[in-house]
Amino acid sequence: MDATIRPATLDDLESFVAQRGAMFHDMAYGDEAGLARMAPEFRALLRSWLTTGQARGWVAELAGQAVGGALLELKEALPSPLTPQRVRGYLFNVYVAKEARGQGLARRLTEAALAEARRLGLEMVELHASKDAEALYRGMGFEPTPEFRLILKEDFQKPHQWTDRR
Repeated sequence: MDATIRPATLDDLESFVAQRGAMFHDMAYGDEAGLARMAPEFRALLRSWLTTGQARGWVAELAGQAVGGALLELKEALPSPLTPQRVRGYLFNVYVAKEARGQGLARRLTEAALAEARRLGLEMVELHASKDAEALYRGMGFEPTPEFRLILKEDFQKPHQWTDRR
C-alpha cells in the first residue's frame, strides 16, 4: 500500500510531538529526562505556530495512520548578500517511523515543504540534518554550511551526532 502525503492540521499536533521525541531518541540525542522536558514546550510552541501559520506541516499516512511528518517554519532571519529576504524557511521535524522507512517518504515530505517554500517566494530553506539523512538532503541540493554552536549549559553532554561532521 502506498503512503499519502497530506497537509497537516492542528489535529496532528500530538503526532508531531511524538515524532519529535522518536526522532531525537533514534539519534541518541539527549536523554529521557531531556525528551520529557522538551515535549510540553514543543507542543505549546508548535500549537502557536500552526495556529498563526508561522509553521506549516505535512503528514505521511499509511492505512490511515500517521507514519511520518515534516514541518516548515517561516523563520525571521537577517538579510545577507545571499538573500535580502528577512524570512527563510526552516525545515524541521522530518521523521518517518522505522516500519515505514525505505519508501521515499522523507523525500516526499521534504519535497512538499520545498514546494510550499517556493510557492511563498522564499529564496532559502535551512535545516539541521542527522548523519543518516545527510545523503538525502545533499541529493536534493542542500549544501552544508559553516555553522558552529556554543553551549553555555555547564553539564552539557555533546551528542554523538556532532562528531566528525566536517
